[in-house]
Amino acid sequence: MSTQVHTPELTTPTIALSEIMARLELQSQLAEVDAFMQSLVTSPVLLISQPARHVILAGGKRLRAALILLAARLNRFDRARVLAVASAVELIHAASLVHDDLIDQSPRRRGLETVHSKWFRDAALVGGDYLFALAAESIARSGDLRVLECLGRASVKICEGEISLVPDVTPLDEALSAYFTKIAGKTAVLFEEGLKAAGIVSLASEEQIVALGHFGHNLGMAFQITDDILDYVGDPQELGKPVGGDLRRRQITLPLIYAAHHGMPATLRAVIDRIDNGATEEEIETLLHWVQFSPAIELARRDAYRYCEKACWALNLFPTSDARAALEAIAWSLVSRRH
Repeated sequence: MSTQVHTPELTTPTIALSEIMARLELQSQLAEVDAFMQSLVTSPVLLISQPARHVILAGGKRLRAALILLAARLNRFDRARVLAVASAVELIHAASLVHDDLIDQSPRRRGLETVHSKWFRDAALVGGDYLFALAAESIARSGDLRVLECLGRASVKICEGEISLVPDVTPLDEALSAYFTKIAGKTAVLFEEGLKAAGIVSLASEEQIVALGHFGHNLGMAFQITDDILDYVGDPQELGKPVGGDLRRRQITLPLIYAAHHGMPATLRAVIDRIDNGATEEEIETLLHWVQFSPAIELARRDAYRYCEKACWALNLFPTSDARAALEAIAWSLVSRRH
């Protein structure tokens, strides 16, 4: 077994995720995933089917589906079964976003109105549930009960992660523990269990399935940390939203935790507690600016890179191949992205 992380030219940060997918000709298979998801939306009740189609048509990068398609190429690629798993994972992700947007009262996602904004609150509640139900139908098409175990477990952890809180930035150890636990459930678990499911339907060995789970977990952690960094320093036009959204909702993420413990003045530290209870816009802007130019951003990036390295290390179990190189390239492109 190799003892080095394979880092081909494809992994350079200048290569975008879309270019990596183009090189592996994933677009046609991702189009099949979209078509399969649309085919599952058969409800005659328009207030159920219309929101579901709206969310599916909104698209996105289809990152999770792409990872599953590539992971399945590491072993025996069964088109129908892999398509079912990739679709199920994307539907679970879509359902969680509908409920997430409702909780956060977000008016737009990917430039489009969110379900609760376009329709109303109950449409988002039922629409999210409907997408979860479609995911269950897709899981059944995979033909393996272990896929249900993986994605059922992921769905439970996503709910737990979404509702869990990081209560404060101090003490440091407790804040970090709460944050990493939250993102492990909210984000990383679907990468982890989805990639394990890809291993199952591609007849991977038990050792390989575990390795894919490790790859998915660490990649998911790196992905979410990078998202949280970009909420502070990303380009608003590329992100499609203003920076500082998490801060204004007093969502305590890694940059804020690190910033609070690296020289933040006591007056600014006190603003954190008053964000949703009396802090002025000027105070919040000052706090945002301080985090942006503190050591916190670099410290958080280092954590994202460490998780990415762990993810790529997990793939050492597999022989060198185009699929493995692409998985590693995607991992590095995700932590190097700017939107």
